[in-house]
Amino acid sequence: MTMSFTDRIRSLFSPIRQGSKFDSREPENKGFVISMCVLAAFILWFAFSMQETYTQIIDFQTEIRNLPSDKALSALPPSSIRIQVEGEGVQVLRLYYNPPVVPINAEAGEVDLLLVASEVVNNVSLQTVTPRTTQISIENRDYRKVPIVPVIELDFSPGFGMIGQVSISPDSITISGAASIISGITMWHTQKRQLGQLADSLFATIAISDSLEGLVGFDVSEVTVRANITEFTEATRTIEVRAIGLGETEQVSFVPSTVDVTYLIPLSQYDSSLAAEDFYVFVPYSDTRRDEQGLVYPMIHLPNGLAVREARIDPVGLKYYDIRND
Repeated sequence: MTMSFTDRIRSLFSPIRQGSKFDSREPENKGFVISMCVLAAFILWFAFSMQETYTQIIDFQTEIRNLPSDKALSALPPSSIRIQVEGEGVQVLRLYYNPPVVPINAEAGEVDLLLVASEVVNNVSLQTVTPRTTQISIENRDYRKVPIVPVIELDFSPGFGMIGQVSISPDSITISGAASIISGITMWHTQKRQLGQLADSLFATIAISDSLEGLVGFDVSEVTVRANITEFTEATRTIEVRAIGLGETEQVSFVPSTVDVTYLIPLSQYDSSLAAEDFYVFVPYSDTRRDEQGLVYPMIHLPNGLAVREARIDPVGLKYYDIRND
């Protein structure tokens, strides 16, 4: 009986059975032998091909060395250079996957990158280097202390808010670098952080931004950020409207004489806000003098030490009677 193509392929990797016994005419390890032959052929092909000559473009990282401690770079040299190399396949492959770092002497002035690269790249021929040269510019190192500005976005859980301002520690940083660079720096930022769904006091560590890496150094790498976050509630208080800036013979009556002030307040300050004497509504007398429509708009004086938010007055406009006692 003629064996099908599928059966032929299967027979290469499994012995033929006759009844319950293996057919002694077919070796049991035939598939293994074929696999080893294929592997050996691949190894021989790879070994011979690696002896051939290849051309490849490879990126090499650079590194500044020998920079005196009292000096600083005023401009960065290229962080990497692109080199076209030619050589045996095995050497090119080694460089491609493990390229050495090309050192740049900080005190060299103008640097021939082809010459520098040839000292660290061995066993291959360097065809071209891009860029070919670079100019190293250094100045005296200067120091300056500037404030740190946190770059954060806060998002609170429903009903929660922040009392006061965000505080950071430390609040300043000492930067160092070339005088021509740091002389124009008036502040230093943290990395951007977005913090959401806050329902408790904030205590977080944020890294300093390194926007001028390699040119500017600093004495701290991170800051601690704090914020007082608490739950707010709504309160309403009925307050008598008062006129301010009156002369001795002047008097103003408002209609209505009281307004309702609705506001948000931390739960811990709720009772204090209802009793605070310096929480009042007023209208400057000068507003009545300038008015031509018989309507003025009162303003709110918020109490000291209380975190009153989103205060609004009802009604927003008042009629008035200007009474002068001559």
